[in-house]
Amino acid sequence: MSNAPEKTKSGGTDPMLEAESNLGQALAAIHRLLPKLEAPDREAEVEAAFKRVTACIEGARSAYQSLVKSRPADVTTTGQAGLSGETLAAISAAIAAVLGRPYRLVAVQKVPVPVPHLNVWALEGRTQIFQSHKIR
Repeated sequence: MSNAPEKTKSGGTDPMLEAESNLGQALAAIHRLLPKLEAPDREAEVEAAFKRVTACIEGARSAYQSLVKSRPADVTTTGQAGLSGETLAAISAAIAAVLGRPYRLVAVQKVPVPVPHLNVWALEGRTQIFQSHKIR
């Protein structure tokens, strides 16, 4: 498993994969860095980590700019399910950080959160029991 961006048919690297890889590395570094922020003895380590994060974000920005210059018609600002481009970029970066290999994001869907069944009569019974007790 290599962290190098995938080669395109023309022999160059794919700017989108490079941008997503850099963003994923930045997010992973930030995630590892969060517990160390409170420790005063790790100040130099935190500063070095922030410099690495900045370099990753700058690399992603330059890769994305080269992508926009090379194919402006392919880049959209809104995605599937009404998600913004920023949200899709964050999802893509998280996937890149977790997988650590090239991938293709095919679809993003909102999943309904299951709501536990609430028995209103049981809730009413509990309320009456609690109200029947004396408050001291």
